Amino acid sequence: MEKSYLRHLIIYGAPVLAYAGLIFLLSSVSTFPYVMPSFFGFDKLAHFSVYYFFGCLICRWFLAEKNPFANRHFFALTIVIGTCYGISDEWHQSFVPGRDASLWDVIFDALGVVMAAVTYPSITKRIPFWMIFL
Repeated sequence: MEKSYLRHLIIYGAPVLAYAGLIFLLSSVSTFPYVMPSFFGFDKLAHFSVYYFFGCLICRWFLAEKNPFANRHFFALTIVIGTCYGISDEWHQSFVPGRDASLWDVIFDALGVVMAAVTYPSITKRIPFWMIFL
């Protein structure tokens, strides 16, 4: 493997994989040690936010690719990969004691990914990637 491509994978691919691992880890927890806010829709807002950031990381990776196919089709690839991961995450949760799978959670996961694919390119032209989440 070429040294520059390995560096590219570490810079752009590793954050996506690490964040996917974090989502998987949090989905494996039966109960959280802290009290979750109880206002209506907090759960859906959390799903949307987590997957919005995940979608931004995926977009960042595909837009930095030297492969013209990945670069040109980043929008569809981001949505497909992010949504499929959301579906697999809900399926994984169905096996965790105290957790359940929800179609609404998948819908809000997908909405977060779609919104990231729509907004990420225009946001990053104006400000650096890391400042989006400050």
